[in-house]
Amino acid sequence: MKILISLILMFTLGLSAQIDEFAQEVKYLRDYTKALQVAKEQNKLLMFVAVGDYCPWCKKFERKTLSSKEIKARVSNEFVPLIIDRVKDKGAYPREFYAKVVPTVFFIDPNTQKIVFESMGYMKPSDFSGDLDSAKENFIKYK
Repeated sequence: MKILISLILMFTLGLSAQIDEFAQEVKYLRDYTKALQVAKEQNKLLMFVAVGDYCPWCKKFERKTLSSKEIKARVSNEFVPLIIDRVKDKGAYPREFYAKVVPTVFFIDPNTQKIVFESMGYMKPSDFSGDLDSAKENFIKYK
């Protein structure tokens, strides 16, 4: 029984470490309050990516889309990115942004904390780039 518990604990910690490694690699924040503060200071949209460690589409979205050269550059220059696992980071997950499915990307006005655009499910980089455009357009329109 102790071995089983140890294996489960190691697996759980490993999954949590994966999201931390990804966040470090692509320079995404992991704390909502900190990300909101940075977004306010830089007057940029907060791009909150909600994922689940159990979700193969989330992993694909991270590996193929968010890690693509074009998307990484755009996100880094135009948004304040945040990634939170809705299960593993339950205590840190902002309750007002409930994701019905994962991955979900909420684009949040840092001043009002309102969602200006929402993107759900896996997308190829070219499709997600269009969502980045739409989010920015809505942010400007509703300012």
